[in-house]
Amino acid sequence: MITQVLSDIELEVKYKIYKEQKRLIAVKTVKELFDQVDFSVEVVPSEDIEKLSRLLVSLKGKALNEEENRLIEKIVKSQI
Repeated sequence: MITQVLSDIELEVKYKIYKEQKRLIAVKTVKELFDQVDFSVEVVPSEDIEKLSRLLVSLKGKALNEEENRLIEKIVKSQI
């Protein structure tokens, strides 16, 4: 019984760590994409999810993954 509870807790913690690692990778990727932008010359559509996503897709050269999209939504919502 106790070992099963501990195994369940271990699995839960591992899952949370996995999710946070994916989130950290998304943050790193998006930061690297923004590093490519010259903010003194370009206007970044930080209040429009679609436009910001298109900009980042253009910079990345492929579609954003689920975590990156969530991050973009969070960025835009924080600007409003």
